[in-house]
Amino acid sequence: MTAMTAEERAAQDAAWAQHNLSQLRYFRALSLRARLEAVEGMADVIRHFEKMRTSGRFQKKKGRFAV
Repeated sequence: MTAMTAEERAAQDAAWAQHNLSQLRYFRALSLRARLEAVEGMADVIRHFEKMRTSGRFQKKKGRFAV
């Protein structure tokens, strides 16, 4: 794997920023019910990850997460 140039890194950062903005626009366009359901789903994922962490099935290793 080769290191990215400053231009490549800047382009990647800009692409991520654009993606994040598009996700925010999408979320804002949802109805209140859909937003609440999305937040509920996110909370379910967080609870699942917490169970995995406490059971030892989800650990951070060398800067990356491993299952």
